[in-house]
Amino acid sequence: MKHFYPYSYAALLFVYFLFSNPLIAISAQIPPDSTIDLSIDKPAICEGETISIFLASSEVGIEYQLKANGVNEGTPIHGTGSQISFSSQPRATTTFSVTATNTSTGESVDLSETITVAVSAGPKLNLLVTANHAQICESLNTPVVISVENSEAGLSYWLKDQSGSVLDMATGNSGALNFTSVSPTTSTTYIVETTMVGCNDRLELENKYDLTVVPLPIATMDVSITEPEICVGENTVISIDSSEVGVKYQLFDGAYLKGDIIDGTGSALSFPEFSPFRSVTYQVIATNQACGTQQKLDESIRVNVGLQPEIHLHPTIDKHTICEGEQVVVSLTPTDTKVQYQLWDGSTAIGSPITGNNEGISFEPTAPSNSTTYRIEALGERCLDPIDIRYTVDIDVHHSPDISKIILSNRDTICAGEEVIISVENSQADIFYQLHDGSQLIEPNVVGNGGTIQFPEQYPSTSSTYTVYAHETVCTYPLALDNTKLITVPDISTNSVENFATPEEFCEGESIDIELTRTISGIEYILQDGENILSEIVGDGGPIVFEDIVPNIHSNLYVSIGNCNDKLIAAKPNYTLQSNPKLQIVSTDVHTGYDGNLVISVSDGVAPYTYIINPGETTTSDNLVYELTNLESGTYQVLVVDGNACRSSDAGQLVEIKLDENQKIIVNNALTPNGDGINDTWKIHYAPSLGNPEVYVFNIYGQEVYHSKSYQNDWKGSFNGSVLPNGAYYYLIEFESGEIKPVKGSLSILGN
Repeated sequence: MKHFYPYSYAALLFVYFLFSNPLIAISAQIPPDSTIDLSIDKPAICEGETISIFLASSEVGIEYQLKANGVNEGTPIHGTGSQISFSSQPRATTTFSVTATNTSTGESVDLSETITVAVSAGPKLNLLVTANHAQICESLNTPVVISVENSEAGLSYWLKDQSGSVLDMATGNSGALNFTSVSPTTSTTYIVETTMVGCNDRLELENKYDLTVVPLPIATMDVSITEPEICVGENTVISIDSSEVGVKYQLFDGAYLKGDIIDGTGSALSFPEFSPFRSVTYQVIATNQACGTQQKLDESIRVNVGLQPEIHLHPTIDKHTICEGEQVVVSLTPTDTKVQYQLWDGSTAIGSPITGNNEGISFEPTAPSNSTTYRIEALGERCLDPIDIRYTVDIDVHHSPDISKIILSNRDTICAGEEVIISVENSQADIFYQLHDGSQLIEPNVVGNGGTIQFPEQYPSTSSTYTVYAHETVCTYPLALDNTKLITVPDISTNSVENFATPEEFCEGESIDIELTRTISGIEYILQDGENILSEIVGDGGPIVFEDIVPNIHSNLYVSIGNCNDKLIAAKPNYTLQSNPKLQIVSTDVHTGYDGNLVISVSDGVAPYTYIINPGETTTSDNLVYELTNLESGTYQVLVVDGNACRSSDAGQLVEIKLDENQKIIVNNALTPNGDGINDTWKIHYAPSLGNPEVYVFNIYGQEVYHSKSYQNDWKGSFNGSVLPNGAYYYLIEFESGEIKPVKGSLSILGN
């Protein structure tokens, strides 16, 4: 039998993992080496100096933390497999040690060797560095003296610029120490170093001095001009592409400064728009506000200025009054060879510009469409914009009538002999309009007024097409308007339109279609029920159908013509409407078992009646009353179909008979005294313990029609020897027992 030891398998796995991953296994198990040598570059320093501590050899996977007098200093350094170093700036004599930590296991050890560095007080490094100027200006060569306040006697101080160049050396005197003056050309930061016996290096004073040199304005800005060629009176704008904050800029024309001074913004700027009166070259002078130093920008700009053209000229025109479509010619004399002339009608240029020739010029012939005033613009050499010559020419244009006007009528289709009024929409003022009925002109003329004008009333007996002619007061030839107006007079008489209803015979509530077999285009056919409009259809020459019309028993359907002022009945459809049977149903609730009742009373419709009861049976009878007894509680669907196949409703009427076994009193709410042995007497069911009931019955007017002090379920609905008419009655029942309140309700008498 084989024996299994519980740890043998785990041991094998560990050995496999160890040898397959030797670096991981070793670093995971071997603690950090604590015997590594430490060394220092400076065993004795002055306060403020920096030292380096070296670890001779470091291990991969080990993290080394420098400690000063047992307190962590700086961040840990990871071993690299070679020498690593730490840096420190101790303020007093300090003993440094190093802790090594395995980053995999977290195991830590302190290196056995420590290093002590002796720190002595060094020179004072917080001395104030000052100067006799905080800012100087370029090109003025102002001497600046840099000083060290409260210098230490006997110590050496070196003045350096920001590039590290030593500019001067001086010895401390327990007071203010002045270096040789400097005159930098650019802004410079000055540094002072010092040292003393026992120190290894020069040390920078904590304070420095920043000396600002304000430069001359930049002279390389690009200068531009919006319009280098203009005429006297026109404007141009000079700009520079960039500017300096703290610098002021001004234009200079070679003799005088021009306009206001503008402050630089650090971006492009423009001088105010101006109008030079002569050609000149402009320069820009830049002045430093802080120093007052200035120089001209390298780039200059020139503007050439010309003279405006002569405007005291007189144009002429060959005709001042024309008819629309005629041409006119405008001329101008004299003209200048250096000027271009353009003819304008308001804001519309006519033709192309013409260059002057020291003589007269004529513009291209033009045919103005409206009365107008022509003007002429003159554009001089170098000028940006043309100017109007002083004088203009007027022309009066007479127009032909606008023949696109719309002809209207108050009615497009009328009946014979009825009135129609023809009008013109948006007539032209002072234009004469005359109506033509297709055979003759109709007097008188009507003068347009800018709005709608009307002609005398017309009474056409047949369909007619009307035309309107128009003419102007000067041009008297009449022109026919583009539009005409057709007045249709259809040949229709009373009940002259053939029609039929589909179906011809139907039940109340069903829909029918009424069709006119032929129509006249444009005639409005209106289906009415008495004075009520049901539908309107405009004829198209073919048949039309009024669909889904649902007449009632009192409907009076006919089709009238909507185009006539007086009502004209064009068609009256024939149909037969059968009345639907109407039901009144009275139910008696179930008291025990199957003692529920239904009494169905039918009015309207024709016999025989088919009574369809669900659940239940279907019965056909000529009787208007149908009674069902011995019914159980539930919902019953009642439908009656008469001899014309007309139904009492689409899906049948639902009646619910309830079960009320706990009710002490059940009163039948229906009485049918017709001698058939069912519900011939009015029944009241009650517990004997209640005693005999006293009964009152009233009609709907509150009159008492029956009274019994001890009712015996024997009343047959009579009053004064006659059976009461069908209808609703009200009862009051009082019992001798005080345990139940009086009972009130309604009773229906049916079947008489």
